[in-house]
Amino acid sequence: MQIKNRIKKILIDYNPLVILRRKHMRSAIKNKTATFLCPNCIGGILFHDLDLQFRSPTVNTMMIQSDFVKFVLNLEDYLNQELVFFRHPELNCPCAKLGDITIHFTHYQTQQEAEQKWRERSARIDRNNLFIFLSERDGLTREDFLRLGSVSARGLVIFTANEYADIPYTVQIKKYSRDGFVGNILAMSYLTGQREYEKYFDFVEWFNRAVGGNFDITPFVKRQ
Repeated sequence: MQIKNRIKKILIDYNPLVILRRKHMRSAIKNKTATFLCPNCIGGILFHDLDLQFRSPTVNTMMIQSDFVKFVLNLEDYLNQELVFFRHPELNCPCAKLGDITIHFTHYQTQQEAEQKWRERSARIDRNNLFIFLSERDGLTREDFLRLGSVSARGLVIFTANEYADIPYTVQIKKYSRDGFVGNILAMSYLTGQREYEKYFDFVEWFNRAVGGNFDITPFVKRQ
């Protein structure tokens, strides 16, 4: 496994196509202080690709989507609560309760490190430059998506398996329509470094140009 991971690292770190892709993304991003809240690793990946400071406590963490909905709709309440760590029977990473939601600190070794990073990055949140991403899975419903339309943010996008033509901040990924939920959009091509989510949505231009309102993401959606 270690040999395989080393080969992957070499392919990523020294591949000229990967380097060129990252260089292009970094030259295109103008909004360098965005706070990007998300329930999975996409936040850390994007901040790393764009060479941006981690201005989000959810970077390098994982929540189920339904918990994440509660988190972003009641952001200040949750940020004012203390993390209560517990031992997860199946996971080796630090895990904590934040009120009635659960956070898995998937990229941390200790509770101390996890709590320190959570506090540091919570303090960096720019509430006037807030972007929110999630996807249709973990039992989320149309009603959940509609409730999210009231969130205070500059940008909101939901990747969905089903079509919601009347909800302007959803992007249907048609390949998942039979499944009823969105699969692994973080999958990467080791030839180019491109992630699957880049096929469907231009996150860089979204960060640069989104202005809130009804969260219409039409200008940033790519053809499938």
